[in-house]
Amino acid sequence: MPSFYIPLSGLDADSTALNTIANNLANMNTTGYKAQTTNFFDLFYQQLGSNGSGDEIQGGTGVRVSSNSTDFSAGSISSTDVSTDAAINGAGFFVLDSGAGSQLYTQNGTFQLSANGTLESADGLAVMGYPAVNGAVNTNGGLVDINLPVGQVMQPAATTTFGMTQNLDSEAAAGSITSGQVQVFDSLGKSYEATVTYTNQGNNTWNYSVSLPDTLQANSATALGVTTIDYSFGASGAVLASVNPATNLTITGPTVAGTATIAAPAVVPGETVAAYATALQAAVTTAGIVGTTVTSTAGGQLSIVGTGISTTGSVIQDPVASAAANGVLTFDSSGNLVIPATNVPGISFAGLSDGSATMNLTFDLFGANGSGTVSQVAAASTTSSTNQNGFPSGQYQSFAINSSGVVAATYSNGQTQTVGQLAVATVNNEQGLLDQGSTEYQTTTASGNAAVGIAGLGGRGTINGSSLEASNVNISQEFSDLIIAQRAFEANSKAVTTFDSVTQETINMIH
Repeated sequence: MPSFYIPLSGLDADSTALNTIANNLANMNTTGYKAQTTNFFDLFYQQLGSNGSGDEIQGGTGVRVSSNSTDFSAGSISSTDVSTDAAINGAGFFVLDSGAGSQLYTQNGTFQLSANGTLESADGLAVMGYPAVNGAVNTNGGLVDINLPVGQVMQPAATTTFGMTQNLDSEAAAGSITSGQVQVFDSLGKSYEATVTYTNQGNNTWNYSVSLPDTLQANSATALGVTTIDYSFGASGAVLASVNPATNLTITGPTVAGTATIAAPAVVPGETVAAYATALQAAVTTAGIVGTTVTSTAGGQLSIVGTGISTTGSVIQDPVASAAANGVLTFDSSGNLVIPATNVPGISFAGLSDGSATMNLTFDLFGANGSGTVSQVAAASTTSSTNQNGFPSGQYQSFAINSSGVVAATYSNGQTQTVGQLAVATVNNEQGLLDQGSTEYQTTTASGNAAVGIAGLGGRGTINGSSLEASNVNISQEFSDLIIAQRAFEANSKAVTTFDSVTQETINMIH
């Protein structure tokens, strides 16, 4: 009977509305959740006749749920200080890899890192984006899973340019010497203090000389009571390598009367390894240290061998420098550098002790604006700043996501490197998306295919790193809708009981 069917359809529709409201309230704290609203259509109408004016007399047959529309407006965004979190400020969805070449889409940026460094959603789906090679993002390629270099080491980069902001005192006497140091790195990441020595020649002219003191590693071994201590001068060999005057080696060893400690004799600038070994052997003999020999090899190695010996201090070498390591600076009457007129290339140092590649450097004498970085005025000679472009190796530490979705890893050497860029997807009809749960959606024929691109372009929102988008459920509106749905449910229930009473009376009349 329609009298029962009509209110029962209302009860069924109102029950759906109550379920939707309850689901919204249950997801008030679900990150990226989008509130839904249940909408109704009336059902078809029966033709009951017409009145005297010919107007149709129709009777309705109930109600049905027409749709559950989703409010895709943005929820509030709050900072979390968690690097794996991300929120889209505006339109769009993060892209998730659901396997077999298909994707899901979400605005829930509660991401996490897997054991192998893959950025994943809370339910384990990889977050997708554009790959980066050597720090450069390729947005023309296909999407890939975003992977962080967890546990990996960034390779070092050898210094190729260096410079300093230096003043040379114009009132200094001819022959005065001053210097500046810049930390540089070789191809294996070992650091050196490149030293530029300036010597005043008078008449607004200074000579400069670039050196690269290389502190050698002492390799010590003891067998059968005999200790061998080796210092390798690198691949340049004994003929080319020279000992730096900053060497302060001491040797302690047994004598007939007890023990003695000697300081290595003063190093003559440019002294070869062979000559230094001869001078050191003479000092050991003079001190009476017994059973100890000092030798050098053609390969540039200094060896100290003896019973019960030990060393302190450092042995420093001067790697083989190219001719460009020496030059002349000329200044005008205002103290501006005029010669050379450009940066100085071709400064190289070969035979580094760690076996790294020859270091090839350019001495930057001019800044980006073309002005000289070395000046000569009446003020104390001083180095106010330095610059160079190399760095040592570094261990992965953390990452951050910027407003364009670029994911940059930070390493212990202070360097950052782009490892990928998050993709953002939009669809023409968001209401056509199929909700898969876990605040994840799938495209359908109704929604249209997803248009994937870069955050901040093509109508896509920007990305807030270390932030999350809250649920957009409005509790005040939900409570208001809850009361309305409750009253509608109660009214339809009353209609059912009324029709039941009328039906019972009708049956009683018959009997």
